[in-house]
Amino acid sequence: MKKAVMYGAGNIGRGFIGKVFSESGYRVCFLDIDKALIDVFNKHHEYDVKIVADDFERLDKVKNVYAVDANTEEAIKEIADCDIMATAVGVNVLPYIIDNIANGIKMRMTRGNQPLNIILAENLLDADKRMKEMIYEKLNKEEQEWADKNLGLVAASIGRMVPPLTEEERKKSPSFIAVEPYSELPVDSAGFKGPIPELAGLKPFTPFDFYTKRKLFMHNMGHAICAYLGWQKQYEYISEAVRDRSIYDKTKSAMELVVNALSREYPQIPLHELEANKEDLLKRFHNRALKDTIVRVAKDPLRKLKPNDRLVGAAKYCMDSGLRPDEIVEGIAAALKYDNPQDPAAVKIQADISSLGLDYVIENVMKLDRNSELAAMIKSKM
Repeated sequence: MKKAVMYGAGNIGRGFIGKVFSESGYRVCFLDIDKALIDVFNKHHEYDVKIVADDFERLDKVKNVYAVDANTEEAIKEIADCDIMATAVGVNVLPYIIDNIANGIKMRMTRGNQPLNIILAENLLDADKRMKEMIYEKLNKEEQEWADKNLGLVAASIGRMVPPLTEEERKKSPSFIAVEPYSELPVDSAGFKGPIPELAGLKPFTPFDFYTKRKLFMHNMGHAICAYLGWQKQYEYISEAVRDRSIYDKTKSAMELVVNALSREYPQIPLHELEANKEDLLKRFHNRALKDTIVRVAKDPLRKLKPNDRLVGAAKYCMDSGLRPDEIVEGIAAALKYDNPQDPAAVKIQADISSLGLDYVIENVMKLDRNSELAAMIKSKM
């Protein structure tokens, strides 16, 4: 049986990509540091995934799985021996897994193993380029030349949403997880070395930056705006906020701006497909079964207000396309007003605005010129 390594057994690792590998005929090795998860994988070699929607739910069983502690030499051997690999560890953790990946590549090279394709299930622009830079820093010239020919770093767009579990569900097993039905896996077809593998739900596409921008600037941006506007009206869940006509209209209009910007940059993509994706996202935001909280989606506004992230990045993208991003700017202003005392990033933004002024945040968080048109639009909404 072919073997896949899934680096990261969190929401996306076991709720999406690991499940895809298993359903595609692979034995799946999870690399993680959570001892409870590792133990349960190795005891049962399977786990349950609950698929939830407003009108139905079902239980899928993911089979042929095991786990290895990512802090051990065994993790490197698993990377060296696998047929395909994916990462889903989160942007902040990526630098900490590079040594294992680089050492796995070195071992793979000495054994003469086949090329290694790594699907990067990370919410990060240019994830493939960033990973290449970090990995190549650990390789000598000969190893880099081998990697040039044999290492495929495949950017992916992760759209599946993962709801929080109830206390009762958490007690079932450390491996239990719930996800929404959506399960498409767009990937950069140009990133593979050798034949593209047959995986359930895989959608190879190039130029892949289309999918990256669609995910970040339409899905993530719309989600964030719904959350920040929902916080102002004291809603608890995204599904409540999006049912508020005012919030729905503003979120939809902001997403429509990105539809138009994407259509201008990628005329080969039919406009009706972009519109259909927008409508599908809005429908998925309505899914009460996700129990998706405002606090989760709004978390860490410092990151979400960075110049290339979902809010400011989307506004800039629209302006570059000749579109005035008024509704997106409303979302940016709402993020700047997000005053959740339990969110350290929100507390810091409020403190910085209070003590140093809005221009300081505009220049130092958003990296915008305080006298720019976008900065003026933001200040007009505050």
